[in-house]
Amino acid sequence: MKIFIQILLLLAFSLNSWGQKSSVRNRVSIDLNWKFLQQECKGAEQPNFNDQEWRTLNVPHDWSIEGEYKQDNPSGTMGAFLPGGIGWYRKQIDINNLKKSEKYFIEFDGVYLNSDVWINGHHLGFHPNGYMSFSYDLSPYLKEGDNILAVRVDHSKTPSGRWYTGSGIYRHVWLTKTENIYVPKSGTYIISDNFLEDQATVKVQTTVVNESGKNRKALVRNSIRDYKGNLVKEVSDKLLLKKDTSVIVQDCIVKAPQLWSTDAPVMYTMVTEVIVNKKVVDRYETPFGIRNIEWRSKQGLFVNGEAVIIKGLSNHQDAGGAVGVAVPDDVLYRRLKMLKEMGCNALRTAHHPFAPEFYTMCDTMGFMVMDEAFDGWWTAKAPYDYGNYFDEYWEKDLESFLKRDRNHPSVIIWSIGNEVRKFTPEQQKIVVDKVKSIDTTRPVTQGRGYIAPYIDISGFNGHGELKNELEKYHSKYPEKLIIGTEITHTLQTRGVYRTKTWYRTKDNPAPWEKPAHFARIEKKVTKIPDLTEEEVFTGVSNKYQSSYDNSIVRIGVRDEWKRVEALDYYVGNFRWTGFDYLGESFGWPGRTANFGIIDLAGFPKDHFYLYQSLWSDKPMVHVLPHWSHKGKEGVEIPVVLYTNCQTAELFLNNTSLGEKTMTSERQLVWKVPYEKGTIKAVAKIDGVVVAEQSYTTVDRGTKLTVSSDKTLIYANNKDIIHCEISITDEYNNIDPNAMNTFEYEVLGPGRIIGLENGNILDISSNNTSFKNVFNGKCLLIIQATEKTGEITIKVKSTDLQPAILTVRAIDYIK
Repeated sequence: MKIFIQILLLLAFSLNSWGQKSSVRNRVSIDLNWKFLQQECKGAEQPNFNDQEWRTLNVPHDWSIEGEYKQDNPSGTMGAFLPGGIGWYRKQIDINNLKKSEKYFIEFDGVYLNSDVWINGHHLGFHPNGYMSFSYDLSPYLKEGDNILAVRVDHSKTPSGRWYTGSGIYRHVWLTKTENIYVPKSGTYIISDNFLEDQATVKVQTTVVNESGKNRKALVRNSIRDYKGNLVKEVSDKLLLKKDTSVIVQDCIVKAPQLWSTDAPVMYTMVTEVIVNKKVVDRYETPFGIRNIEWRSKQGLFVNGEAVIIKGLSNHQDAGGAVGVAVPDDVLYRRLKMLKEMGCNALRTAHHPFAPEFYTMCDTMGFMVMDEAFDGWWTAKAPYDYGNYFDEYWEKDLESFLKRDRNHPSVIIWSIGNEVRKFTPEQQKIVVDKVKSIDTTRPVTQGRGYIAPYIDISGFNGHGELKNELEKYHSKYPEKLIIGTEITHTLQTRGVYRTKTWYRTKDNPAPWEKPAHFARIEKKVTKIPDLTEEEVFTGVSNKYQSSYDNSIVRIGVRDEWKRVEALDYYVGNFRWTGFDYLGESFGWPGRTANFGIIDLAGFPKDHFYLYQSLWSDKPMVHVLPHWSHKGKEGVEIPVVLYTNCQTAELFLNNTSLGEKTMTSERQLVWKVPYEKGTIKAVAKIDGVVVAEQSYTTVDRGTKLTVSSDKTLIYANNKDIIHCEISITDEYNNIDPNAMNTFEYEVLGPGRIIGLENGNILDISSNNTSFKNVFNGKCLLIIQATEKTGEITIKVKSTDLQPAILTVRAIDYIK
């Protein structure tokens, strides 16, 4: 809650980015009430076009996730078998009291893919990149009163990415009004350097655009304010504004600064005012943090003088089959909050820029970010991806990306690509040089880019998981730090277990792998001993993976983390992945490949707790597997405990099965003959119980239960309710084997925006009133409307006791 309040305070204070109404700059959301048609429509760009029969919706919007999973959809395994197509959006914008001295800009945080934008029939431009923010100047084409904005999105050619991309205006849209003397979007650059014991120098570079038609004398005043709005430092300088663009650099000495870190993510705001003839003509606000980041050769990463290991996760931007890539802010916050609770301190934006609110949340929640610009470069990796446009657009897009994100304290390293095909050292140098021309304060890396010399920190993907590969590279390049840009790869399915180790390339190869591949790498794979001689859990689909730490590609989680702790020059890694994501599947009907430690619905798998035991200091213990194994009576089942405590003791039906001390293996194992009842783990520090967890056998669930993360929301068209639907026994113990179908209904001022159970093989539609739980659980996501009142969620199923839950929507005070 404290972190969430900090985010709200920052967003409220930085209202130039979130809808501040002032006489000099006004930025408002225009997400609501768009007209939409998913088909080609000639003439739809013209203002007099009749769109009355079109669907009315709000953006962010992803039309692909609304479609049907079909094996013959050309997106195929890359795009999770979901459709592309062409979509049109139209929006009426009312402009009152239009003045010649005013400027109006439309700003899109992200449109996928190949967008054309018109205002009142005038074509503003074409933008092929689906991940970069972009804007247009509307001013020359506006009129008093009604104005029609039209957007055509062409995602007719798929696959356009190697993962699920979504389709449409899937991020926020903003309308910004300024005077004709103004700070342009991303027009400030803030650098904190010259750290002394009790002070820091904050350098601010301000760009001012003068479109008044003549040279003007101005005063540029920059004020640093803390998160409460208190003035910390102010500096003013005169500037002659010529008829174009002017730049001024100012230094602010901040005494006793509060430094940003992952544990204390303290934020400041730079308030930039441009004053002409004693009148403020623009006021532009930039959130930033003061922190000292050092990458010391042979030693690692240091933040404010303290050594820090990167405990990182790679993620794609989608939020599973419920919402696709049109991720509401509340959904994103919930996901990041889970990662913070797990002990994660760093995130990689794989393999492209994320939405602006992601970086704001990382700033205020305390995540470091590897900010990735591209997947590939001049050679396309998917048939219709950005590589087809790279040569013409990359420099402009890269510059926009860097300027947008360079003031975020969370961003500590740039990545210029991922497993780039057929690149040359000369090409790498061209891209690195472009980055350095925009920002010199952060190092540059590249996923599997170590094979060329121009990146600052050597990025290793899967190849780096093999035995001795990092050590060999270090012996050859001892001055270079190494980062695991995509390490490690393991697979898990929530609630599924196997006691014998699987190696993907051998036991369940990906579509591009053959069994012979494993023979070539086997000696370099870090093997994991089987938990039993014979498989205990038989009859499990090969499409599902074991949630013990024994379904790997080249190295398991525990062995990989030993390397991180042992090698000073190895600064940490970004595992693949934090969340299951749509696309890159093993084949129909799979929607993904199960790499995540949290499933498509946002439910943790057992690996979540494994990482928590490695990364978090808060005492915890987790026991696996669950304890509902009908037909296994008397069979020895390996019971595994993850804990960050000194010792742990296991009990079955209140009988101790022994206490064990945690070792370097980072897991404790008991072989327990199965019998019904309660299995319980307790963890101790200095002999004192500090954490415990238990499971009780459920033969068969008897009722539905529904719970939510909120009991009160605002009627603001934004707030989200996450409703967890479970099948339990009469004592509310979840039935971990339940797969029942249930019906659901939502009454009152709430809209259903998605349903997801985490089952990677479930290709059922979201456009029905029923769904299956998967291993006992399902997630229903509901969004507020503009109306107040009681929202009622009802669920029912044959032979199960139904459930009902109410949440209240109240007035939103703007």
